[in-house]
Amino acid sequence: MLRKLLSEERPDGLAVAFDLPKPTFRHLRYEGYKGHRKPMPEPLVDQLPWIKKVLKGFRVPIFELEGYEADDILGTLALRAARQGLEVFLVTGDKDALQLVGERVKVYRPLKEGHELLDERALAERWKLKPAQVVEVMALMGDEVDAIPGVPGIGEKTAVELIQKFGSVEKLVKALEGGEPSGVRPSVAEAIRAHTDQLQMSRELAALDTEVPLEVDLEQLQVREPDRAELTRLFQALEFRTLVKEFMPEAGPSSLEMRVWDSPEELARVWPRIRKADRVAVARVPGALGLAWEEGKAVALREPVALKELRQLWGDEQVTRVCPNLKELQARLYKEGIELRGHLSDPCLASYLLNPGKPSHRVEDLALERLGRPIAEEDPARAAAAQAEASLQLAPALEQEIREKELALLLTEVELPLSRVLARMEQHGMAIDPEAFEKLGRQIGERLTELTREIQREAGGEFNLNSPKQLSQVLFERLRMPVIKRTKTGASTDEEVLRRLALLHELPRKILEYRELAKLSSTYVEAIPSMADPSDGRVHCSFNQTVTATGRLSSSGPNLQNIPIRTELGRQIRRGFVPSERDGLLLAADYSQIELRILAHLSEDEALVEAFRQGQDIHRVTAAEIFHVEPQQVTPDQRGVAKTINFGILYGMSAFGLARELEVDQAEAGRFIDRTFARYPRVREYLARSLEETHRRGYCVTLFNRRRYLPELSAKEPSVRQFAERMAVNAPIQGSAADLIKVAMVAIDRALQEKGFRARMVCQVHDELIFDLPAAELKPVQALVKELMESPTLAGKPVRLRVPIQVNLKSGPNWYDASHD
Repeated sequence: MLRKLLSEERPDGLAVAFDLPKPTFRHLRYEGYKGHRKPMPEPLVDQLPWIKKVLKGFRVPIFELEGYEADDILGTLALRAARQGLEVFLVTGDKDALQLVGERVKVYRPLKEGHELLDERALAERWKLKPAQVVEVMALMGDEVDAIPGVPGIGEKTAVELIQKFGSVEKLVKALEGGEPSGVRPSVAEAIRAHTDQLQMSRELAALDTEVPLEVDLEQLQVREPDRAELTRLFQALEFRTLVKEFMPEAGPSSLEMRVWDSPEELARVWPRIRKADRVAVARVPGALGLAWEEGKAVALREPVALKELRQLWGDEQVTRVCPNLKELQARLYKEGIELRGHLSDPCLASYLLNPGKPSHRVEDLALERLGRPIAEEDPARAAAAQAEASLQLAPALEQEIREKELALLLTEVELPLSRVLARMEQHGMAIDPEAFEKLGRQIGERLTELTREIQREAGGEFNLNSPKQLSQVLFERLRMPVIKRTKTGASTDEEVLRRLALLHELPRKILEYRELAKLSSTYVEAIPSMADPSDGRVHCSFNQTVTATGRLSSSGPNLQNIPIRTELGRQIRRGFVPSERDGLLLAADYSQIELRILAHLSEDEALVEAFRQGQDIHRVTAAEIFHVEPQQVTPDQRGVAKTINFGILYGMSAFGLARELEVDQAEAGRFIDRTFARYPRVREYLARSLEETHRRGYCVTLFNRRRYLPELSAKEPSVRQFAERMAVNAPIQGSAADLIKVAMVAIDRALQEKGFRARMVCQVHDELIFDLPAAELKPVQALVKELMESPTLAGKPVRLRVPIQVNLKSGPNWYDASHD
């Protein structure tokens, strides 16, 4: 609102007034004033200091004074300014301000779309009132919001009519003292006589005090250029990235010396100086590479020249290469057949390990945050040079923090080498079978057509299945189904609502199936073939290393980790992913119940540890316990319930959440959880201890010391705090599993390279690795993968859990046949 006012209305002056959390003269006059108002919501209380900081960043004067309300302050400022001949606009939705309207004072009421301007003319046209009469109307009708009592039984219409006739409360009361004036109903006259004192008090409460003792020179209110540096710091702290860019200080004359080279000869002249440096920063922007080896100086090379001429630098074992976004640089070098070797550093990865919850770890954001300077170069070569020089400055401090927080092992032995593994995976890609996608597309299309006919028949007529409004009319008006949840636009038809309604009627179930199939078709079946590289017929997704707060990888373009596997049709999408060679296979290696095994290790629960050591089916054992049957008598449905409970415990699921997931009542869900914890008592103790430690430290850690900060644990809003508590329980377990598979990925990739296998790791889906290999290599690669996943080592030391790590291996002519689901 503030930015819109400044940009659209372009005021000459601006001021903001606040209430203080202390009684005003109105509270002293009437004890019940605003007495029934609920306290300000805690989240808003927490925001007020930030709002004031932002206003100060915009250099907007703030006024507040004990004993007075913000409206009194605005009124005082408005009349002072009007007396000096200025035109004043009161930006407020409060009707109290209408009493101040005059020749030079107007009320600017913000609306959802645009605004409404109220002046003397608008008041006369709408209510046939003068501004001074607004307070008279309010005295009669009272104000429910502020608990101004007024006169019982008199509403807005009667109050307006009375003031139109008599002009003021005082004249009305005098007229009533002289008898029964015409135009006043007897009941109204009696009510006013019975409440004359209350009426007079209500007028005092409604009238704004425009003589607030403020020490102010109106020159102070002049709009000034905002403090861009302060606003940038604030918006960074608040993680408002768009606003950071908008208010970033304009770069003045740069002290950074930058040169752009296009010829090998220029590089050759300074190569001896580069070679002598301890560190050389290399930053890539598509089309150019930036180099920096001393603070304040950087050079840029156009990419064709740089990739060839810097071959000595890529394999140098003596010089530390500081490479922001190392994975992207390595991926580009792989296209030229070049691999970075020797000691490497990446400020973006270091930043991610130090605080994985931050929304961005880009070198531009780190430079602004840590060096206090923007990188806003538009030319790719100059941008690359600026990023390189910033990275050279950023790296030492980040690495020092990494050492202080004992994250060096995770950075140097896991994340940095993993970036090269991921670059190799992206370079290789996954081959697809267009015919398989086309066949599945036809099947889904036929089913969607069939479903549409069935839905229209159940609905008793045609309607647009993709229109929530039309679906709402069918469900709640035509078929008279109960409304489960409402939104601003009417009855909700979201997935949760449809699942509940599906228990009552077939149509919601079919709508859910229709929506799922339509999403499968557009998001995967149609989209994935269009993303394949025409030169090799493969999709080359990106594996994102610095996105998730838990340490897990994510993928994009396409998101291969998000292909649905809960339904058979969703799993069928995997048939479209095939080996890259004609005689090849895909091999899937999947950790078996790794998060539960990590839970057993961390909790040291005897029953859980022993079950894994004995090779028992944990879900079957849990089902036997909660359903009071022998393990061999457990049904598939009972095992499914136990599986949901076991994984629900990992994610801090409540009885309410479990009841919704299992579609049982909350009491029964609570009994399931209690029986599970009775079976595994030390699990409950561990989860409570983990939560307590996270509260105390402010962060939780994995087996490999990866941190996740959870400042939301101290949030006053229950839903935010409860989410953080669930994360405090789950993050050490999920994060440890993520670390474990990363350790395995680095080891497997290294072994495949050293042993000369043609097999390539091509995809990771959390606990599963996919390999593309010739059929002849299947047995030795299976043995290698199984050994390195089940017996991981970090920096030469074995990683041991209290329970055995188990990996399931399966191969096939496509991902579906190699899958374990």
